[in-house]
Amino acid sequence: MDTHTPATTSSVPDVFGDADVQQFTADDTEAGQAICQMLSMFFAYTVGVMVLSTLVTIYWTTR
Repeated sequence: MDTHTPATTSSVPDVFGDADVQQFTADDTEAGQAICQMLSMFFAYTVGVMVLSTLVTIYWTTR
């Protein structure tokens, strides 16, 4: 026998309007693009440093 009664759901009014949601979406998109650019630059920097350190190591070990 099931004695559990389901909770009633009440409708919650929208706290944010359509303009707010659009602004949040635009801000989130801008932040995501900025993070992507920062990660891309960090990756390029890391590859550059790895290439430089490899070339220096090859130079030092072959002379």
